[in-house]
Amino acid sequence: MTPPTDPYQAVTHPDPYPYYASLCARGGLQRIAGFEPWIAADAATVRAVLTSEACRVRPQAEPVPPHLTGTPAGALFGRLVRMNDGAPSTVVKHALASALPTVMRSVEAESRRWSARLFSEPRLSLLPEKALQLPVFVLGSLLGFPEDSLEESVREVDAYVRSVAWPELSAEGALGAARLVERVTACLQAKPRAPELLGAFSSRMREGDGPLEALVPNAVGLLTQAYEATAGLLGATLLAFARMPALREQLERGECSIDDVVREAARHEPPIQNTRRFVHARATVANQELEAGATVVVVLAAANRDPRVNPQPDAFLPRRPDRQTFTFGLGAHVCPGQELAVTMVSAAVERILASGLELTPLSKSITWRASTNARILGGL
Repeated sequence: MTPPTDPYQAVTHPDPYPYYASLCARGGLQRIAGFEPWIAADAATVRAVLTSEACRVRPQAEPVPPHLTGTPAGALFGRLVRMNDGAPSTVVKHALASALPTVMRSVEAESRRWSARLFSEPRLSLLPEKALQLPVFVLGSLLGFPEDSLEESVREVDAYVRSVAWPELSAEGALGAARLVERVTACLQAKPRAPELLGAFSSRMREGDGPLEALVPNAVGLLTQAYEATAGLLGATLLAFARMPALREQLERGECSIDDVVREAARHEPPIQNTRRFVHARATVANQELEAGATVVVVLAAANRDPRVNPQPDAFLPRRPDRQTFTFGLGAHVCPGQELAVTMVSAAVERILASGLELTPLSKSITWRASTNARILGGL
């Protein structure tokens, strides 16, 4: 098997982990021939980059991808707190992070309800499609979307998400973004009060004097940012059961829980394999001087398997002690939706395992959805 030649190619490679191990072993910020950005792969360097004030989430000259500028997709992107640095974003992040724990019981209930429906007659060939539907159905319901609009909402989320990475899809992404903003706005105006998730977020925004114009875009952001990450985590967890039949036996003996397996899957086969940071002014990061305009590709999947922080990194250990997982980020831009993803995936996995679906074929022949960041089941 030909190894990948760069971190972007590795995301959809059949087995990128030996390549990631080689990057991790070199340590420090590094560069490779034919690949312009700097690379951070070992745990210490990844931590240094993600927590450095010099490393921002967008290039200084491009707060919005140029192909989205002037479109509804660009307006949405520009309001997302995970794509912004600075004080207003901090207030919105805090409001969202404090609102989510208050609705987790409802998230769990909706996750079980939709898992029962989506996976009532599970077939391997449908898993990639159903995995992408799950987070939109669950979170869309909690945002107040009418049930008969959820399938269309999945297509809108998909169009927007793909358009961020693929300029040729910008027209479809603009339509998807505009429609999602309309849907959330209508739910926010529902009488006598907004749906539970929107209401909790809105309340926390008012308490913190947050910019209310950021409320709707970041409610949409819950859908768009959970979309691929949740689908990828579900695929990774099912793949673990396919590769290691003994996991089911461990569950039956009470040696681990589904939650344990999902959290180890997030480390072992992370749905988000890498992210990027951008240097706005000359700075020293991880003992390396970086020029203004430098880009750093942060290989989260490699850091997860750094033996210095996770001994026996290639082993799948559901009860791994002191697990360190970089999948959901660190520092100011840590993802607030980790528990959302784990809860949704745990409910889906429980339902699929109970159905008796034979998962072994997943370990033999799968393809991955085209992406330079997310590792998501594409086809069987």
